[in-house]
Order: sequence, then structure tokens, then C-alpha cells
Amino acid sequence: MASKKPWFFAVVRPALGAAALLVSLSSLGCRHIDGIDCQKSRPGSPGEYACTVPGFTDRDFLIHLPPAFDGSRALPVVIAMHGAAGSKEGFNALTCAGGDTASASCLSQVADKEGYIVVYPDGTRVNAITAASRTWNSGGAGSPRNLRCENACKDGVDDVAYFRALLTEVATITAIDQKRIYLTGFSNGAAMNHRLACEVADRIAAIAPVGGANLFAAAAPCTPSRPTPILHIHGDADPCWPYNGGLGTCAADQADSGSYVSVDETISGTATQPGWVQRLSCGLSPVTTQLGPHPRDTYSACQGGVTVSRVRVLSGGHTWPGGSQYLSEGRIGGVASEFSASQVIFDFFKATGAR
Repeated sequence: MASKKPWFFAVVRPALGAAALLVSLSSLGCRHIDGIDCQKSRPGSPGEYACTVPGFTDRDFLIHLPPAFDGSRALPVVIAMHGAAGSKEGFNALTCAGGDTASASCLSQVADKEGYIVVYPDGTRVNAITAASRTWNSGGAGSPRNLRCENACKDGVDDVAYFRALLTEVATITAIDQKRIYLTGFSNGAAMNHRLACEVADRIAAIAPVGGANLFAAAAPCTPSRPTPILHIHGDADPCWPYNGGLGTCAADQADSGSYVSVDETISGTATQPGWVQRLSCGLSPVTTQLGPHPRDTYSACQGGVTVSRVRVLSGGHTWPGGSQYLSEGRIGGVASEFSASQVIFDFFKATGAR
């Protein structure tokens, strides 16, 4: 997942008597970078910093501060959650055309343009050896449907507590707009977005998951404390998290390790399982618009005036539209080039505003 052009990770020590440490990641690709206690060494200028989360060993995060950052005003925040076997270091490159982190399609580049902070947190290691392979407990355990349950799910990791601690730490080290905290994520990270909209809706202004559906609601009650605006983006030729649910086919362990929940079950629901449309009492007839050839169905008249949208990426694989073909098309499917998911997501967040 190494980028074509160098990008930099900066840990800036306090100005009094301390030097800045600047480490080029151009030769490191997605290798793990340890965080520091950013309450002691607070970020003071635009750039990217790695910080620890108190109480959570080896669960650091990157915080990307845009050029608009000067520390004097609270900025909106996007929490970007990597997929299974991913990490904080690799997520941004996944969103970049050709994997080039100088591309205008990158999540961090769009955030810079729009004046948002982006936080890239780490899930839990799959094993003690590989720091760059991590998962989230996005739910699925205990269901009679034999749902997919990643390592963090099997281990019962409390990622809801981690998320709350993460928000507290981010707000401690820099000024953030508490009414404009947004989530996006990919695959297992996208499923974690859905879980958090079920369980921590009071802290979230909107979610925009890509390539991962609501496993949590299929195995446990999803009773959000308030409605959350939702934009779900998913390829209809995704072999890893099939659009229509069922077993994935892009990894060797998917043949017998549980089924994935479908996009339609997650959004519009089924006869036996409510989706977000029913859960938020939305109107049942969506308005369809287009992102190039790709249909975007938007349900309105929901509780609290929110909307629920589903983008069906025609012939799209387990990829980020406008992003990287990070593995072969034969294995994960293709990348849609007609729109940038990063830009569409930020447009959605801007339209949602403060909540």
C-alpha cells in the first residue's frame, strides 16, 4: 500500500528547548508508527501527528491537521476507520487515485481543501507479530445466522469505549467542533461506523461508510439515542463484502468464516430485519439521483429531518471510488473512476452541518 510519492509524518515536540522529529514514510509504506503522549507534546501547526489514547495500549491514532489549522478555532473532525487487516498508516493511500497520496482524490487532501481535521485510529492487532494488520469489533457475534465476526469481535474488544476515549483525547489535544464529528470507514471500519451510529449516536453528526454494512444490527438491538444522517457507498460487484450479502470470495478464510449482511438489509431492511429506513421512520420511496452512471437513492422525511442514502457503485469492487486499485481487479474487483468518494463524503458532511 506504499504511495507513489512521499508523505510525511511529523511529531512536533514543545517549542521550548525541543526539536521537531520528522520521519519520512516514503520507504515505510504501511509500517506501524508509534504514537506519543500528545497532551505533553501538543500539535501546534498543520501536519500529521501520531498520538496515544490513554488507557488503550497499542491503539494509537494519526491526526491530520489541515492548512486552516492555527489552534485558535474549533474545526470539524472526520474519524476515518480502516478495514480488516488494515491500519491507521494505510487508510489514506487507499482513498487516493493510483495510491498516490498527492492526488486530489485522497481523503486527507480533500480534508485540507475543506478545512477539516481527519483522525485515523488503529483497531486491535490480529496478532502480536503484525502491527499493520488490525480489526474492529463491528458486531456479528452470537447471531444464529453465523455472521462474519472479525478477530476483535471474537475477542470481545470494547471498541465503543475506545471510540469515546479517542474523542476525549482528540478534544484534549486540540480544539474541535463537538457538533461536527463525522465518521467514515472502509469494509470492517465501515461496519464499525454503523455500530457506532447504533450505540454512540449522541456524539456523531453523520456517517459515510464505504464497502461495509451493519453487522451489529443483525446480531444485537440497534437502538440509537437519536437519528444519524447516513450515506452508504458500496460496489455491486464486491467479492469481499457482497452487495447482496452472503460469503465473501476474495480471501481464503472467507469460505467458512461467516456471512456478510447485505446493503439492502442495512439500508431499506427486509421483512424480518429492519434497516435504517425503518429504524429512523423515513419515507419509503427514495429519490434517485446519479453520480455519473451510479444511482444514489435518498430517503427523506426521517426522524429529526435526517436523510439516509445508498450509492450503488455499478460494477464496483471492494474499493474506494476514485481511490486505489490496491490489489488485483481479479481478486477485489475494480475501482469506479466517475466520482471521488472522498469528495462526495465531504459534500455530504458539509450539507449535514452541525448536530
